[in-house]
Amino acid sequence: MPPRFEGQRRLPGFDKFALVFAYFAILMQWLSKKTHYIRRWLSGQSIPCRIGMGVVLYLVVTLSAYAAFGGNACAVTVDGNIVAIVSDKKSACKALGELLKLNSTQAGGAVVIAEKVAYQSVRAKQEDFTDVEILKERLGKALTFQTKGTAIYVNGEAKVYLKQEEDAKNLLAWLKTVYPAEAGEQPEFKEDIELVKTSARISNFLNLEEAKNLVLLGSNKVQQYTVKDGDTLWDIARSVKIDMDQIQFSNPGMDPEELSIGQVLNLSKEVPLITVMATREVTVNEEIPFPVEVQRDDRLLFGEQKLICKGESGEQIVTYRITRENGFETEREIISQTIVREAKKETVAKGSLTMLASRGGTACLAWPCGGGIESTFGMRWGRMHEGVDLGANYGSDVVAVAGGTVIDTGWQGGYGKTVEISHGSGLVTRYCHLSSICVDSGQVVERGELIGLVGSTGNSTGPHLHFEVLIGGQPRNPVNYLE
Repeated sequence: MPPRFEGQRRLPGFDKFALVFAYFAILMQWLSKKTHYIRRWLSGQSIPCRIGMGVVLYLVVTLSAYAAFGGNACAVTVDGNIVAIVSDKKSACKALGELLKLNSTQAGGAVVIAEKVAYQSVRAKQEDFTDVEILKERLGKALTFQTKGTAIYVNGEAKVYLKQEEDAKNLLAWLKTVYPAEAGEQPEFKEDIELVKTSARISNFLNLEEAKNLVLLGSNKVQQYTVKDGDTLWDIARSVKIDMDQIQFSNPGMDPEELSIGQVLNLSKEVPLITVMATREVTVNEEIPFPVEVQRDDRLLFGEQKLICKGESGEQIVTYRITRENGFETEREIISQTIVREAKKETVAKGSLTMLASRGGTACLAWPCGGGIESTFGMRWGRMHEGVDLGANYGSDVVAVAGGTVIDTGWQGGYGKTVEISHGSGLVTRYCHLSSICVDSGQVVERGELIGLVGSTGNSTGPHLHFEVLIGGQPRNPVNYLE
């Protein structure tokens, strides 16, 4: 059965000890019966003889006890717990010395052990003995090897360990130069930073490059990404599931708009351990946007607007205190503000009419181009003519009859080049046979804004504008709605 190294255990050889105890008990019983004779014999001996016999008796008893009870092995304990049994203390001390030497070499200096190592003489069977290499392995796991160095404390908590204090100072100085400084800025740390000489585990100490990654990226083990052809920062952030701002934090000085093929980016989901904060004051001339007053006008279609009084921007001189953290602006506080010129309000009329009046009511639509009506709305040549033809010279301006949004542009069969505009409330106007289109789908236009030029595209007998008004998808006579 293998030896147990923790707790109490019965040492081998216990039965032999019982026999020795029995022998001594019998011997003492016999001596107690012969005491009278022994005393008479001793009284006849000289004092030097008596002393000599006492010493001999003491040595016999001591050697007998050592032979019976003395240990034949050495138990190595760490903080009171047995970790191994070896043949002798010298072997154990040698193994510990080799471990100390190895860890000193790795640490680059002297090391100490945090735990208490002790040696205890015990009796054990030969098969219970531990090999020296196994002893070293067990001691390596049980012991904490510490060395002296410098710790960087962040808000009272040790975060980074370096062997040399000079390396710690160089690290902090380097960190202040990582983020480009603006004129007038004096970088400082947002957190409370302190350098403390201390002892810690050897594994806690980092070299300077590892420490730089830790304070800058929140981890000394950093994933990297090599930019490929066609990569954008948005693509990379989405593929690695890291926020774009976080990637910029991890790569100070990177231009997110100018990534180059082969560029290596550091990727980290952690936040920097130390925040570099910089403040500066700047004074700038700023434009004051003019306010806009909107008035309802029931003579204009819903969505249509008309400028009544043009606004003018003002001017002011503003002094800001700007705060940046790790290169990103986080606060802009106004220190002083002087108005040079007040802004002038702009007044705009917006249409509120949601239904078109018929002829005899209020006319709402402007004429789309110059020229008279050459062909009216209604039946023509045996079929329905769904608009009016307005005679105009080739290349004449065609304008929007009311404000709205362009919903379609392009070639529409017999209509040729066509523009359609939605004015809200189900009202759509259509402009056909254009020679040129001057707007795009989705564009917002105002009443009277140029949208194209008169032409003769599609099924047309000559230059003219075919103009249609549709309400709820049904064609209506444009004449009833033109001013």
